Amino acid sequence: MYTKRVMFQTLVGVALTVALTGGSALVAGALDAGGAKAAAAASAPSAADDVVTADARATSAALRAANANRGQAAARVDQNDRAAMTGPVRCEDAQLSMDYVERPDRSTSGVDAFDLVFTNIASQPCSLDGWPGLVAEDADGATLTWALASGTTSKPAVLPPNGGRAVAEGTADVPAATGCAEATSDHLRAYISSDGAGGGIVDDVQLPVCTDGTWTLWLGPLTALHGKPGEVTPPAELEPEPQPEPEPHPAKCQDEQLALEFVSRPDLSADGASAFEFVFTNMSDTPCAMWGWPGLVVESADGARIGSSWAVGTDGEPFVIANGDAAVVVGTALTPTSSSCEATTADHVRANVTSDGAGPGVVATAPLEVCADGSSVLEIGPLTPA
Repeated sequence: MYTKRVMFQTLVGVALTVALTGGSALVAGALDAGGAKAAAAASAPSAADDVVTADARATSAALRAANANRGQAAARVDQNDRAAMTGPVRCEDAQLSMDYVERPDRSTSGVDAFDLVFTNIASQPCSLDGWPGLVAEDADGATLTWALASGTTSKPAVLPPNGGRAVAEGTADVPAATGCAEATSDHLRAYISSDGAGGGIVDDVQLPVCTDGTWTLWLGPLTALHGKPGEVTPPAELEPEPQPEPEPHPAKCQDEQLALEFVSRPDLSADGASAFEFVFTNMSDTPCAMWGWPGLVVESADGARIGSSWAVGTDGEPFVIANGDAAVVVGTALTPTSSSCEATTADHVRANVTSDGAGPGVVATAPLEVCADGSSVLEIGPLTPA
């Protein structure tokens, strides 16, 4: 822990603010990157300069806390301005990973250029706009400096699930060329979550930065990324890649074509819940297609309904099962003990696969322990190839 002298120099007609732009804690202003740098270089420290001495950690926390109300108000205004827009919810820190990519093609002897590439690692799409809040920290987590926003805000970018990406272009003035007090960061932390409480997204980056209040770290707005890092192309300019014609699938499987087997899966079970598999095998000579979820009904020996199923997970693409091939559904059932109900043991399960539900169903012996009052609900995933 250490203290540092942070010198905030007055820029004519420009007010630097700590704003939650694009849902992030960000030191931002209506700045042209070149003009702000020139003004900062020309302005010499004087008695009129604002001089603040503070611990780096406390300074960072105070900036975020002081602007919480302002950021919320700005977010409400922004939301009202875009009330008619629809799309995925804003990305949160926990949904993303961040990679620091050096950009020697944009670097000079006095400036190190880089990209920050944010990848959606979640299974749901989300949207980004504005600037991430970027902080350079030392090995102890103390703040060395913040990035200032440069350029104009982008349009919201939608990140598809499981790999969708966005990029923010950045530059860092070389401290040796600037003549400032220098330190090397241990990592960079970017804030995306709208309330700044997400903890940020961290990447280990050794980057020389100024630590005497001279701002030399600049970051552009987030833009959807198509292709490899550094290859940023607006979606409207992309040429669609030719796609092969999909092969037609055979008709969907019918109950009468299938046999069903119940398989206990104690290796997947947990306290209060038992796991199992249902294996559907095509016993006919005709290939058929499967996808989605079967409808399961838990029945007693006399055919009375004592439980049902609830679909979880995401539907996959249709697939074909030929004679002897199988498809699997994985599921769990809460134990009567965990449900605080009277227990009974099921005799069998009836699965409806025929699309209109008019088929006889496919029956398998399934000694599942369920609630005697018929309240048990089995959580089952979609059909997948065995």
